[in-house]
Amino acid sequence: MLVSLYRRRVAATVIQLAKDDPSLVKEMIARLRAAGEIEVDDLVYLDRIADRWIKIAEDNGRGRISKPALNARAA
Repeated sequence: MLVSLYRRRVAATVIQLAKDDPSLVKEMIARLRAAGEIEVDDLVYLDRIADRWIKIAEDNGRGRISKPALNARAA
């Protein structure tokens, strides 16, 4: 039970980091892959989360509101 809670907290922290600093997360994943410390298909979900948040940041920088943000505002 304690290990499960720890893993969930680590996962939540990593996902939050992908939202807060997606470029850093993508860079670290690329370094781990290049060093052979993780397989090519490891951490793909985290890579996708980082990509999504990079796109949101770009859209916000252009003055546009992304669909997920727009939907969140409507709720």
